[in-house]
Amino acid sequence: MSRSNAPDKPEAPFGASVQDRPVPRISIHAFCENPDTGAVIQRAGQDRRLAKAHLTVHMGGVFGAVEYFQDSSTPNVIMVETRETGASILNELEKLAHVCDPGTKVVVIGGSNDITLYREMIRQGVNEYLVAPLNPLQVIEAIASLYHGPATAPVGKVFAFVGARGGTGSSTVAHNTAWAIAEDLLIATTIVDLDVPFGTTGLDFNQDMGQGIAEALTSPDRLDDVLLDRLLIKHTSKLSLFVSPAQLDREASFPPEAVEAVLDVVRQAAPCVIVDIPHVWAPWVKQVLTSADEIVVTATPDLASLRNGKNIYDLLNQSRPNDKPLKVVLNQVGIPRRPEIPVKDFAEAMGAEPALVLPFDPQTFATAGNNGQMVGELNAQSRAAQGFRELAQKLTGREPRVDAKPSNKLSFDFLRRKKA
Repeated sequence: MSRSNAPDKPEAPFGASVQDRPVPRISIHAFCENPDTGAVIQRAGQDRRLAKAHLTVHMGGVFGAVEYFQDSSTPNVIMVETRETGASILNELEKLAHVCDPGTKVVVIGGSNDITLYREMIRQGVNEYLVAPLNPLQVIEAIASLYHGPATAPVGKVFAFVGARGGTGSSTVAHNTAWAIAEDLLIATTIVDLDVPFGTTGLDFNQDMGQGIAEALTSPDRLDDVLLDRLLIKHTSKLSLFVSPAQLDREASFPPEAVEAVLDVVRQAAPCVIVDIPHVWAPWVKQVLTSADEIVVTATPDLASLRNGKNIYDLLNQSRPNDKPLKVVLNQVGIPRRPEIPVKDFAEAMGAEPALVLPFDPQTFATAGNNGQMVGELNAQSRAAQGFRELAQKLTGREPRVDAKPSNKLSFDFLRRKKA
């Protein structure tokens, strides 16, 4: 029977996967038999998603854990490695159960890929079973899944945009990409402008400046869903703006904990969060970049951009070994009579092909900027607008939704506009 008229399967909601969600402030003790397993768990503990957790690695396996907790309370999570197989594992775990406090979660690492054994361990209260050898992502996902199940609230993905130097157009790239994600891919998106004294989000979208992000950063403990809704500007049904006041009497440096707290609240309310980061280097900037789900560095084809962009690219990739490499946008390419580094040479020196190359187009960008529009609104078919849609698709993994059948209804919108 033909299924050609069957409806398409709906897309899964956009947001951070279980593996990408940050683990809460918990204590974890791992007891390993194999030094290699301990090294993998140590590397996992250095990952951004476990930044809030306190992880300690011991040797000694299950018996080491039993002895360690004979006279002390157990942590939130115990990870134990065993070399036993079959029923012998269950006998070991029974001894561990006698010293475990109620509420302690147990992850077992073994060498037997036995589904029957797995089911029996789960029935007896083990929360997760992993088969060695492991990699850091397996460890991260196992711990994250203990706290983020289907019933937990969804968490948005954070995309951080930063310029390799001042004047590269990072904010323009961030805003236009956010618009493409919201309006072309139909993903609810919030722009967070962290450039408190000089942010341009309000100007670029022709919106009034407000206290917005400055008020939230000043009192992050007060920020909740109600206050967030009051501080955000609803630009379209899919795009919200957390604008900066652009006032010089505001302090531009904030504790990293304050910025982290604000972004945690925002990502609870929006599937996609675009963070526009100013061109400064401070502890809070490094913290935001390190903890983001993905990072986009905007550069121009000159030596300063190449040097700075390479430094940012290498530093952050090294500190985020379990994440995707940073994406590079090469902007303002082809300015007449300006010597510049060829795209091929720039990519070779950077060690990465640009995710997007934007040609120099002052007419389009200046007109859009003066009108308080995005280039996709001004000219959806321009090379720049198409480039931002492509970057939006690369970041989200989504394609624009296109109606299967065009509507036969006659639209009189053009008559209304003409009459007006």
